[in-house]
Amino acid sequence: MPSSFDKLLDNARRGDRVAMGRLLMLHDRRLRQRISRKIGADLQGVLSADDVLQEAYTEAHRHIGRFNSQGPQAFYNWLARIADHRFLDAVKALRAAKRSPRRSARRVAVDRSSSFLGLAQLIDEKNRTPSKVIAGQEAVQAMQVALASLPEPCRRAVWMRHIEGKSVKEIAAVMGRSVRAVHQLCYRGMLRLREQMVSQSGFRPSGGHASM
Repeated sequence: MPSSFDKLLDNARRGDRVAMGRLLMLHDRRLRQRISRKIGADLQGVLSADDVLQEAYTEAHRHIGRFNSQGPQAFYNWLARIADHRFLDAVKALRAAKRSPRRSARRVAVDRSSSFLGLAQLIDEKNRTPSKVIAGQEAVQAMQVALASLPEPCRRAVWMRHIEGKSVKEIAAVMGRSVRAVHQLCYRGMLRLREQMVSQSGFRPSGGHASM
């Protein structure tokens, strides 16, 4: 009889984003520690594990159909390779930007925890404290995993709006879309994010539609 992990993996391969989210949640803490250890003193303050893992999880969603190995450890190893590659890409980008004569500002790594918690709270229409639903760091992990499940460009629009705190006009300029189109992307993304959080981690919003 297939294990619960094998069932989740099979469903994830078939495109079930909730199953994929649950698989990522199983390994998030270990992956977060892995990437955090790689961020040495020279990278402190300019690179965060949150940003690396967001890219890694998004890539994992895109390529889960290619994963053929069995078992939690093999799956973790696959995720770890993806995260390591995204980490190296981020380091290369930082070094290239540092050498660029056009670089005007030093990049600063931001602790995304409060933004992830704020987004969880926003999804709950009555602003019930997220810690009553998902405790502390687990809420941050669940939200990051859920965000990675969103299809592009919804994920990008929601990330810039609610995690980076950019205005809709700024996002429209970056994405080359109209302000109205950005509002629509955020609206669709928030609805899907709400559904993902409920199914993935037991988050129980109080009803109604999420605010944009």
